[in-house]
Amino acid sequence: MSAAALPVANSYAALSAGNAAHRIARAPGRARPEAFTRAFDTKTLFYDCFWDADGTRVLLVGPPPYGLPYKAAIFTARPSGDRLRVRFWPSLSTMVTELVAVPRDTTAIEVSLAGETMSLPVQPNACAELAGSRLLFTINKDNDLAWIREWATWHARLHGTDAIVLFDNASTRYNLTELHGVLASVPGLKHVGVQHWPHSFGPYDAALKANPYWARFLQIASMSVVLRRYGERAYGLLDCDIDELAGTRSGASLYDLAHASRGGLVVFHGTWIEAVGQATRHRGFTQRLADPKPAHSPQRKWALDPARPWVRRLSVHPYWHWIEGRAWFSKSMPDDAFYWHFKGINTNWKHDRTRAPQGALVRDELLARRFAELEAAP
Repeated sequence: MSAAALPVANSYAALSAGNAAHRIARAPGRARPEAFTRAFDTKTLFYDCFWDADGTRVLLVGPPPYGLPYKAAIFTARPSGDRLRVRFWPSLSTMVTELVAVPRDTTAIEVSLAGETMSLPVQPNACAELAGSRLLFTINKDNDLAWIREWATWHARLHGTDAIVLFDNASTRYNLTELHGVLASVPGLKHVGVQHWPHSFGPYDAALKANPYWARFLQIASMSVVLRRYGERAYGLLDCDIDELAGTRSGASLYDLAHASRGGLVVFHGTWIEAVGQATRHRGFTQRLADPKPAHSPQRKWALDPARPWVRRLSVHPYWHWIEGRAWFSKSMPDDAFYWHFKGINTNWKHDRTRAPQGALVRDELLARRFAELEAAP
């Protein structure tokens, strides 16, 4: 039985190219290459506009201001014509705009900013539809469909994932219908949503040593959309890229670990799996460096119980490797949780990870055992 399709239409808004108003970079006086300037998003205002989980507010998610005059913007509900009260919840790489006391018959938000007026349809909220679900999410561009299916199948069978939201950043190797079909056919999945986000991904900023990935607005904003539009009532949210497979040493589900944890947030590191051989799926790669230090993948991933009261605060922003604004003592790092990071599952869009490894290799026996369990599952 194919998974049900989640609502995925979104409401994007940007200033016109000729508008003098624009977003500026942090530390604007520092020299940056032309590649940064080309990739830096100066005009996007919002990626999406949708009802909140309670149906009383409208939330807009987009990049942070960095010089754009959001505080001078006028937000009007249509068709009522009511001018709406607004609160802004900015962070380093994203911002949630909260419109309060929105009339129930509102179908669109009219935004007037920097001399331009645009209308954003208010999209439906799917949190009630996904209540109690185990939700997995990521962003994708041109990853092989066989990789995507393996990634989804692993998490469905070994962790109980039953819902996936995937943001596609203008893939050219297949269309959205094909991508949705691959995910919807994975056994165990009940809900699938593939959002079309063809906008600028954002550059790496070598001019700043602290948080040089700050300008990747699209990636980080997608995570607030996942939480606020889809996931606030889920049993758990799991953050893993297509080249990452989440695991536990005990075989427990990461959703269960987060649900049972003191603060609702489980954070974990990974192990690099080397690109040895010509495999077409994750299961063809099982070797890691014998030396644990270079085999360690330091990027943190996380699983979250979104029912915790602190998660409802709009000052809480999920990031790819942490959660901004989380409550004190909400994070735990159990030894049981980790992930495998596959160098061979990679389009080399950032840098070449498929070069021959430097050092002695060993077979990751736990990974091989988990793949055997995957094969044996009905």
